[in-house]
Amino acid sequence: MKIKTLILASILFSSTTLKAESFMAIMGGGGEPQGNSTIFDSTMKTLGKNLKGTDWQYQISFNGGHADTEQLMSSEYPTPVAPVSNFTPENYKKMIEEYKARILLGDIKSGDQLMIIMNTHGAAKVGNKKTHSVAASGGAATDLNNLSGTKLVSMDDLEELVKLTNEKGIRLGLVDLSCHSGNTMALKKDAPNTCIITATGPNHYGYAGDSAFSGQLMKNLKKGTTLEMAFLNARADTRDAAYPMISTDEGEEITAEVYASITPYLYYYDPKADKLTDYMLKNSSDCITCMRDQQFTALFSQIDRLQAAARGTKKGYNGEELKKLLLDYKRQQDEILRTANSIGALAVNKKEVFSAPIMLNGKKVRDWSVDFTWGQMLNLEPDKTLANLAKYRADKKRSALEIAQDDAIFQVWTQIKKKQQEIITNFPNLKTAKEDGKKLVQQIGNNRDTAEKIALQEKKFYDELYRQKQSMNVDDPCRKIVF
Repeated sequence: MKIKTLILASILFSSTTLKAESFMAIMGGGGEPQGNSTIFDSTMKTLGKNLKGTDWQYQISFNGGHADTEQLMSSEYPTPVAPVSNFTPENYKKMIEEYKARILLGDIKSGDQLMIIMNTHGAAKVGNKKTHSVAASGGAATDLNNLSGTKLVSMDDLEELVKLTNEKGIRLGLVDLSCHSGNTMALKKDAPNTCIITATGPNHYGYAGDSAFSGQLMKNLKKGTTLEMAFLNARADTRDAAYPMISTDEGEEITAEVYASITPYLYYYDPKADKLTDYMLKNSSDCITCMRDQQFTALFSQIDRLQAAARGTKKGYNGEELKKLLLDYKRQQDEILRTANSIGALAVNKKEVFSAPIMLNGKKVRDWSVDFTWGQMLNLEPDKTLANLAKYRADKKRSALEIAQDDAIFQVWTQIKKKQQEIITNFPNLKTAKEDGKKLVQQIGNNRDTAEKIALQEKKFYDELYRQKQSMNVDDPCRKIVF
């Protein structure tokens, strides 16, 4: 269901918004293998066509090394404010600094709107990053989770620009169309003038092509359309298993209520793009399984409430198909989990912490500790380690602190040896359990079709939920930024 009523909201403030100057930075296309084109070409062509006849002053840093893509940049984007540059880490940071300088100089001022569109591959969040990394030009991504094989830049680098636009009263639209792009929502904090749109959630892949959210969004970015209208129309017409997000109050509320609950049922097994196996083998402890069941029940209740509230409306809402698909898929996953538990597949990732105090002159200096998963412990050789430690401990030339530290390490490895023997005794098949667990997931086959059917029904659910929550807050930047 497309939401058309938002047009009324845009009319309320279009007279003031249209007077503002509009600036755009278009970036991406990285991580692609050698060849003439990239998977992002068709969506970029659509954006170029829609920019014609508008007042946007745009700049492009896109790809590099693909002849057809470079030709597309010159044929479909004939009037950028600067020459098109390759999307290298150096050019990425240079463009950010240039926009910050233009803001500080007053070239981009209060009331203006700036849109940043990132259309490339995206990695899962790691370490202390606030957001996540995306692919720049320079090598092909060989792993869709960590993007190994290509150069990376961080969306964290946009944080200062986000803060600056908000300090100066500039309306900022940040569109991240990469995989795992939901992580970019972290930049919304304390940024009331920023509208963030992502192609999917923090834990899911995004997709390229005209039928994917990225293609649908480019199609809906038409002159006079607000970012919110473009997002809602694009999301409703997306047919893959992504989970597009928007930073409006309504969007953030729905994400908080629904995303964690529906996440497992948008995963599917695929040898090249598999998230289901990792989820099943790493996130299925008794505690998480209980939480998963509670979230599932809450999601069903929410669907029922929405369905009841929609009765008597013009179109209504029927969530029975979504409930049926979710229930069938959950039963399938539950069966895999039961079997995986019985062979010890989930125990492979169970973590053990071993610790002993470093004692000097009867006082504890600190603890010496180490942790291993059960799977890692099967490959350790504690007897060999203990034998080497015994030799070191016999060396009288070492300091008292070194001797005390070795004593603590010796205690820890004694604990490790005991635990390793216990694991081998109780789980004799543990060495092959992880591979056996993977085979269990593979038995369900390529169930991408199942996840996409759920995603299709989820789009209708989201659309109705958004409509019922929707306010007429005209100050929301997603309603004030007009393409």
